[in-house]
Amino acid sequence: MTDAVRQVRSSWIRTGIGLVLVVIGAIGFLAAQGKLAEARPGLVFTAVVVGGIGLIAAPWLTGLWKELQKERRERIRQEERAEMAAHVHDSVLHTLTLIQRSAQDPFEVTRLARSQERELRNWLYQPKADADATIAAAVRRAAAEIEDEHGIPIEIVCVGDCDLDDGLRAMLQAARQAMVNAAKYAEASVISVYVEVEAEEVTVFVRDRGKGFTMDDVPEDRMGIRQSIIGRMERHGGSARVKTEPGDGTEVMLTMKREKS
Repeated sequence: MTDAVRQVRSSWIRTGIGLVLVVIGAIGFLAAQGKLAEARPGLVFTAVVVGGIGLIAAPWLTGLWKELQKERRERIRQEERAEMAAHVHDSVLHTLTLIQRSAQDPFEVTRLARSQERELRNWLYQPKADADATIAAAVRRAAAEIEDEHGIPIEIVCVGDCDLDDGLRAMLQAARQAMVNAAKYAEASVISVYVEVEAEEVTVFVRDRGKGFTMDDVPEDRMGIRQSIIGRMERHGGSARVKTEPGDGTEVMLTMKREKS
């Protein structure tokens, strides 16, 4: 229900309550003066006249209401068309111009096209969320930055959403590191990120179908997995699981309990 409809409905309700109070007050006054019986015929005929006026005016009032609603819907459509035209001019056409200038650089063309596709999809389908406030928006922003930096497509699926807390911020950093590792080392054509928000915990999966690796072969001085992902999650009360084999790609599963509000 829109604010305009609520306001009109509230106005009608207040008017109806006011009329009822006026009628009750008039009847009470006449009863107190002992003249209610004498005024009863007049009250009846007054009610009949008011009812007749209401029946006569009802079609006109209904038509006026429908006309107002029609004008309002048309105004909203015009505003939406103007907003879309402005967005297309500021974003899509600008990107097409950049693509034309970079036609000789396939990597840059792909990066621009992916960036514009992601921005347009978010603008059309995603709620306008503060990237510093919710886990879904923060993951999308991190993925967008990594995608722009490395040119690897990152597909995001988010089921549910919630505000960030300290644990989830640590989880976001671990997920970001997992995406960076996949973009830099997996040699995969695409990275998949799945976020699921439940009542008690949040789970993030970062998957790729790249070359994979063996955990025991990772040098001890490589801190990306051991400290930035596994260690960070454990320090903040969460858990991380890395599943990988040479030739089978890599899956990083992160789980973090939500703080009690």
